[in-house]
Amino acid sequence: MATDSEMTPRVSDMVEALPWPPARAAWYTVSLIAMVHMLSMLDRSIINLLVQPIKRDLAMSDTEMGLIIGFAFSGAYGLFGLPMARLADHRSRKMILVMGLAVWSVATALCGAARHFIHLFFARSMVGAAESVAGPASMSMISDLVPPEKLPRAFAIYQLGISAGAAGALFIGGLLVAFFAAVGPIHIPLFGVARDWQLVLLICAIPGLLTALLFFSTVREPVRRNRRTAGSVPLRDVGRFLGQNKTLFILLFLSLGIGAIENFGLMAWRPAFYERTYGWGPQQIGPLLALSLVISVPIALISGTWLAEYMNKKGHIDAMVRVCFLTQALSAPFSIAGPLMPGPWLALICGTLASMFGLMGAPAQNSAIQMVTPNEMRAQISALYLLTISVVGTGLGPLAIALTTDFGFGDEASLRYSMAVIAGLLAPGGAFLMYLAIRPYGRAVADAQTGWAATRQLAAD
Repeated sequence: MATDSEMTPRVSDMVEALPWPPARAAWYTVSLIAMVHMLSMLDRSIINLLVQPIKRDLAMSDTEMGLIIGFAFSGAYGLFGLPMARLADHRSRKMILVMGLAVWSVATALCGAARHFIHLFFARSMVGAAESVAGPASMSMISDLVPPEKLPRAFAIYQLGISAGAAGALFIGGLLVAFFAAVGPIHIPLFGVARDWQLVLLICAIPGLLTALLFFSTVREPVRRNRRTAGSVPLRDVGRFLGQNKTLFILLFLSLGIGAIENFGLMAWRPAFYERTYGWGPQQIGPLLALSLVISVPIALISGTWLAEYMNKKGHIDAMVRVCFLTQALSAPFSIAGPLMPGPWLALICGTLASMFGLMGAPAQNSAIQMVTPNEMRAQISALYLLTISVVGTGLGPLAIALTTDFGFGDEASLRYSMAVIAGLLAPGGAFLMYLAIRPYGRAVADAQTGWAATRQLAAD
């Protein structure tokens, strides 16, 4: 159980003079948070590799599969995200993360037990509802673990966990699919006959339960910093803050939402694209896509962190959003060209470069929100940010490509053209909106620094 000190904000939390947590404990917690998000991405993304076998056994169309991958997850994520974020802004973020991890791990196992479309839809919704707690609570914790100048590297570690989960879903999933496909259906007592995709989902649920126990046993709730008020902030204050920065948040969230539709759509259908277009099955493309992430992710996060911190040190007050624009602009051409390549290796190279350039902006993107948001609102504003990415991106991205394939081209073999059309429509627009957000973001950073300085002065007085 959580202690009273973990569940109740203290007056001392408002005093900025408190020292930061010891470096070893802080970076351990950041690393464990990254592991939680690795498992989140694993449980969220593993289904992308199982599209064909699930369609085979449950007799589903591309559109139905798009609903399972996207809307089932994102609808529940959106419904629970903001209420849980409000809780995370004044209750124990540690306990929220532990409970969320345990629930979505169980829900992943329930996805493996599904026998019909409706069963899978509701189990997938349960995964989305539980995962909605992870991002806001984690981002709020990280901001109280390391000083602002080290936030990009902390969020690089956080993003590394997410990317490792995506790679793990492809690599581990590909190997497990190949193994169980060779073994054939297995009879499990009290469960019945389990096919290859069901066994993969059942196995993927186990690490989350073990990590939840480790997190509960070894992590302490960090002290909240830079708070202007104690306790829960009224929704009208959150709305007032958003209204005061409406130009920034409209541009920022529109850009991120558009980019997420493109990114999640392409990611969801990439394994099926390689299978339909080039004849590469999950056992081939899974490990290859995972290897591409293993190579590109460290390069992207290290270079993106260095670029964000370098521009910040050079005095660019808008450095975080400026980096986001640059990386989106570099990623767009490769996202569009990848599905149109004549061979699988060229497609893989383009996809890797698109992911690498896009991911370079992740440390700056995550830091940008925290740097302009008061502590008592961070989980809630982060929830809106993550809702934009997860609900809009996960909900509309896979479905948009599926609808374009089913009703636009009317042919499963035309999946590659659906992917190229969606990327061509969305990637340039997202980059342009991020460019427009640079100037209002610089003003928001200046306002935030002025407000925090006033808070520290009041505490000193």
